[in-house]
Amino acid sequence: MKNIKLLITIAFVISMLSSNVFAVESDIGSKSQDGAVDQHKEEIKDKDKCQKCRKNPIKYLEDKKQSVEKDLKEGRISKEEADEKIKEIEHRIQKINEFNSLPLSEKKEKIYSRFQKHIERKVSEGKLTNEEGQKFLTELKKELDEWDGKDFPNLKIDKPDNKQNN
Repeated sequence: MKNIKLLITIAFVISMLSSNVFAVESDIGSKSQDGAVDQHKEEIKDKDKCQKCRKNPIKYLEDKKQSVEKDLKEGRISKEEADEKIKEIEHRIQKINEFNSLPLSEKKEKIYSRFQKHIERKVSEGKLTNEEGQKFLTELKKELDEWDGKDFPNLKIDKPDNKQNN
């Protein structure tokens, strides 16, 4: 009888100890949820960065340049890396200023020709059909005709399949 009580007590204690393992609150689920929230916040930040770049690309590049200079002062990058990045940033600023100085018709033509080359490359790679590419070009032409040339063009080009679903 004593042995049976002892075995029952041991079995009960073991079952209680093992059930405590499963009852412990886990941080794994909450971390993954927080990670998803953090990832979503990062996506929003990236989207905001893109919007800042589109609204005033020169200011965005000047901020980048200051960031590179800060990294150089803090020793995160070498002088050569900083010089190379700053040179590239200044080159991009120069290109933007040259583009901004063009008349509106030349701006539209430049945007259209670059986009046309991009579409032709996607068609040749098989990522777009010729029909989809032509739809993109038609939409771009229409939107460029409405563009006043002052701000960044507000292009709302969407993949044709997505437009049909909406």
